[in-house]
Amino acid sequence: MEQSTLLQEGEVLLEKVRKHWVVYVEDFILHLFACAVFLASAAFLSSRTLSSFVTGSNLAQGTMVLIMFVLIFWTKNYFDVWYVTDRHIIAVNQKDMFEREEAFMDVSKIQDVSFEKNGFIATFFGYGRLKIQTAGSDQEFIIEDIYDVEGAAHRIMDLRDKTRGED
Repeated sequence: MEQSTLLQEGEVLLEKVRKHWVVYVEDFILHLFACAVFLASAAFLSSRTLSSFVTGSNLAQGTMVLIMFVLIFWTKNYFDVWYVTDRHIIAVNQKDMFEREEAFMDVSKIQDVSFEKNGFIATFFGYGRLKIQTAGSDQEFIIEDIYDVEGAAHRIMDLRDKTRGED
């Protein structure tokens, strides 16, 4: 979805908060491993009595299915995004290929912003989980594995303070 359709008139987009590139690499390696296991199993089966079952076209079809899964997971991760504007935080959660949720949070109602970096890789690359909570409500926004999680948390708190006039 085009971000301009989510913004109100006069609203200014300040930042897009996306997942870190490491997430895409992890998914690719996982699917590459699955593909290697599939191809090794097919090669083993083709050397046995099931050679008529395992043909070149069946291997190609299986590889295409695995590539399709890689693209589905990439799409889901890529379209999970937050748009931080001068008035709102807009969370777009891509649930499936054709299913998404959009939620809006007023910047002035933000009560707490927290982040977590779990593990060596997340700490080394600076990605993690960002959570925003509002005052007087049980609404909270959570996005996993985002780039520069600590910086994003500080920028959102600074924006909240400026909106409230707490410079």
